[in-house]
Amino acid sequence: MDARELGAEWLFQKDWAFDTRPSAYDQEQYARALMICAAGDGTISRGERDWVKGYLAAFGAAQELIDLLETYDGREALESVLALSPAVAASSRGLVHDAIRACSADGELHPDELADIRKMNTLLGHEDDLVDRWLDHYREEERLRRRRAELIWTDPANKPY
Repeated sequence: MDARELGAEWLFQKDWAFDTRPSAYDQEQYARALMICAAGDGTISRGERDWVKGYLAAFGAAQELIDLLETYDGREALESVLALSPAVAASSRGLVHDAIRACSADGELHPDELADIRKMNTLLGHEDDLVDRWLDHYREEERLRRRRAELIWTDPANKPY
């Protein structure tokens, strides 16, 4: 197992409690669903695209998928993409969370993106307030991330990297 595979397995276990890695096909459908939500405001911003690409790369996605995501426009029907992978549907509660993170990666969760996330949540059969609970979780997660950085770098000017 090379370092990329080792890192992907570790991350899947840590963040998702998966015992095995998803197939390349399932990773692609998951990524496409994220990008469709990010395109909800009419465009996929550089920050959103980079977040999805980086996220999938961190989880060991193939270079071919990363290349596809560089040009993917997210103009497919969400229903069609969600129907393509039973594994993605089974991971759908996490997909809602990741969609919020992906759509917020450019510093703004646009109302139209949030509407697509809510639509996806409904299509996946989840209770309406799941999106609101994930939004609260995301905001708390971001607050804690900033706090951790402040604890590490009391003077950000002294960061070595």
